[in-house]
Amino acid sequence: MPLIGRNKELDRILSVIRGPKDTALAVIGRRGTGKSALLSEIPTLSDYRTVFMAATAAESEWPLSGLTALLNDMDDPVLNRIADELLRDAAGAMSVPAVSSMLLNGLHQRSSSRTIIVIDDADQMDPSSQAVIGFMARRLTGTDIVLVVGVREDFPESPFNGLTALRLGPLSYSNTVRMLESIPAKRTTTAAAHAVAAATGGNPLAAVELYEGLMERHAEGKYALPVPLPSKGSFDAEYASAVGALTPGARSVLDLLALSYRSDISTIENIDRDVWTSVDELLAAGLVKRSGPHVGIGDQLLRGYVFAAMTPAVRTANHRALAEAATDTDPYARRWHLSFTALERQTPFQLLRHAVDLIRGGEVAFAEEYIERALTINPWEAETAARLTSVAELLFNRGEFVYARRYLEWAQRVTRNPALILRLTGLSFEIQFAQGAAVRSSMVLRLVKEFGQHDPAYSASLLAIGALYYAERWELQEASDLLRQGAAFRGSASAQCLGIAERAKLLIESISGNTANLGRKYEGAGTARIAGLLMHGRALTYAEHYENAHEAFALLQSSAEPGHINWQETAAFMAVDNEIRAGNVRSAVRLIDELELSDPELKYHRGMRLLFRVWRAHSLGDDAQARSFAAEALRYAGPDSHPAITAQIAACQGHFALLRGDLAESVAQLSRAAEIGMRFGNPTLLRCEADLVEVLIRLGRHHEATQALLRLESRSVGLRSPWLMMAVARSRAMLADGEQSLQLFNQALEGRNGHTLERARTLMCYAERLHAFGRLRDARDALLRAKVMFDETGADAWTQHVDALLLDERMEPVRPQGNPAMLLLADHERALAKMVARGMRNKEIAATLYVSVRTVEVRLTAIYRKLGVESRAQLTALATGKGTPAAEPYVLPVL
Repeated sequence: MPLIGRNKELDRILSVIRGPKDTALAVIGRRGTGKSALLSEIPTLSDYRTVFMAATAAESEWPLSGLTALLNDMDDPVLNRIADELLRDAAGAMSVPAVSSMLLNGLHQRSSSRTIIVIDDADQMDPSSQAVIGFMARRLTGTDIVLVVGVREDFPESPFNGLTALRLGPLSYSNTVRMLESIPAKRTTTAAAHAVAAATGGNPLAAVELYEGLMERHAEGKYALPVPLPSKGSFDAEYASAVGALTPGARSVLDLLALSYRSDISTIENIDRDVWTSVDELLAAGLVKRSGPHVGIGDQLLRGYVFAAMTPAVRTANHRALAEAATDTDPYARRWHLSFTALERQTPFQLLRHAVDLIRGGEVAFAEEYIERALTINPWEAETAARLTSVAELLFNRGEFVYARRYLEWAQRVTRNPALILRLTGLSFEIQFAQGAAVRSSMVLRLVKEFGQHDPAYSASLLAIGALYYAERWELQEASDLLRQGAAFRGSASAQCLGIAERAKLLIESISGNTANLGRKYEGAGTARIAGLLMHGRALTYAEHYENAHEAFALLQSSAEPGHINWQETAAFMAVDNEIRAGNVRSAVRLIDELELSDPELKYHRGMRLLFRVWRAHSLGDDAQARSFAAEALRYAGPDSHPAITAQIAACQGHFALLRGDLAESVAQLSRAAEIGMRFGNPTLLRCEADLVEVLIRLGRHHEATQALLRLESRSVGLRSPWLMMAVARSRAMLADGEQSLQLFNQALEGRNGHTLERARTLMCYAERLHAFGRLRDARDALLRAKVMFDETGADAWTQHVDALLLDERMEPVRPQGNPAMLLLADHERALAKMVARGMRNKEIAATLYVSVRTVEVRLTAIYRKLGVESRAQLTALATGKGTPAAEPYVLPVL
């Protein structure tokens, strides 16, 4: 099973291994946190020799047995002699200090290269071995050894206390689910993995044991999940110890609490008058949690253990007592406990009704137990399907897609009612809409055509929401088809549905480039208002009214209504795209980071999430990570399944390849994006054709560039896009010759379209043309102005590119050096080496050249590599050379 969710920890370990120091690291993780799995990955992290040892508690009574085993595993001639002496010391004459000193001397004498020593469960070794290794861990300097020890806890008296520590916390919820779903199985359901992840709190061992126990019967989704989830595994001994320390009264109350997700204290008081004393004891022991008048067992594994420890007769008696005691205090609890003691046909339906109330109150986890219990009692009746449909719709509206899908699929297996089939299948489509999955419009139209007459109001709503989905995919014909079909149900449509349909029309118009109706306001209420605000903001983005769109998305995200969670999450994604289109790179990166922190799963709008990851990695200059994300994105999307995302990924890769100077890669990606983009009509959607013109010009393919520009201009007719006007004007200027080119650049820069990033790009191209005409001062000024604009937007990748251009352009001619090695360098590199030789520091060089310190460091690294030197002193020696005239004062060249 692959190691999941520990990338940061692996990076930390790798930094220690590759670091310049010989040091030790303690990896601290309690039982089940995956410490052993993490340590077992260390041999794969580097090419250094790695010695891996798993300590065993069975030898803890034998002095120095652990150290002897480690020395044997290292198999070094010097250390083997020490191991032999330890074996001959049967009488135990050698003390720990003596062995420690001998071992440290041996490590300094060994001739082997860098070695990584990994000891798992080092705190299970014999005490003397722990003391010796702990002594050694603090004195590794000069031994060329990196020591990694895994321990369960960091006690003050431990020999490993005080070492640099890496503490393993629980896995995140999403990583726990990913880990469970990676376990090979014939069949499984996501709901089972999510239930286990919620119950185990991120403990990998507990999650795997519990999940494997469910897989045989419950993971296929054909049966209700047991409540509570059974606990039979590695943690039973710990729970038995904690429970065994309780007084009889507290243990009795704990048994009662194990029968329900939560209980009213007044209900238990009707059974045990001394309940408060017992509850206080349980709270002090950390075994229960209290919220107002309710108390429950927080650790669901502990609850499962206590539940399983009771005999069936005791459980039934306790359920019966609680049902009677809850008659006047908690009607929900009464029906719950009766479901275990009395067979009544209405019980499962009442449990489902209670679940609906609990979901509306925000207690989803509590509601899920009622639902699973109802399905255990009576899973296959038609009335069960009807109530499950309502439950699934409520869960969907709260963003609980996993359980919404579980219960709608269950209801689909039960019902033959056409109206329910329509709602359930439509809900399945809505979940896929929210997740960004590919749904063919023909499937939606076929569903409505076949079943729409059984629930016209729902059909109208589904078609309106579907139109929004296809419009956002830039599939405007499909969106319009759904709206036309929805007109047939207009008489049955609610006011909210009509409002959503109106906003969908506005969005379609805006994506097409028609912004005439953008000023129309829609004053709806409830869901229609939220949806209307979202779509209005999106239309403003496409119309390039970025500030107004930003305000709309911020207003929507501030809504506290739980039933609007799906619209709010969508607003978060659209806010990111709004900043990207506005050229606000810094703001877009910040919003993407917030999105990753708040919801790292690919739960909503998967295609957009993957696209944002590619864009962010490129923007921060991490091309390797960008390629990895792009490969993942392309596995998800394709020109047939999701052409908009596929085209945007290609356009993004082509754009940054152009920035890097990888023209072959850029023209390939941009040509692919432009080809797919022809089906979208509006060229401002992809924004790749101006980049394609530029890369073709840089490749010297002027005829193709002219044809690409003509296509762009023909598709731009009637569009009032400031961005497009700037992009077309820049492309015309780049294609022109002589003074006409400079005139066109000046005309392009005269306008104030507010798109700072595009204006900076135009200035940079203008500077290149000025340089070609020998107007070096004007070229430098244009580059500096472009750099200020790139800095303003946070476009670090573009800023670094300008720095590189400034470094190339600002150097004075350098006379040939006396040392022939200097001829390996380009002119600007020799000039930089000369500055170093005069004793200038990187910060001074950067200030002199108006570039960043990082740019100077990158160029110096390249010079070191060319000349084979490792320090500034060596570079100075080469740059000055014997017999070289004394260095002249550096004079800033006048350009």
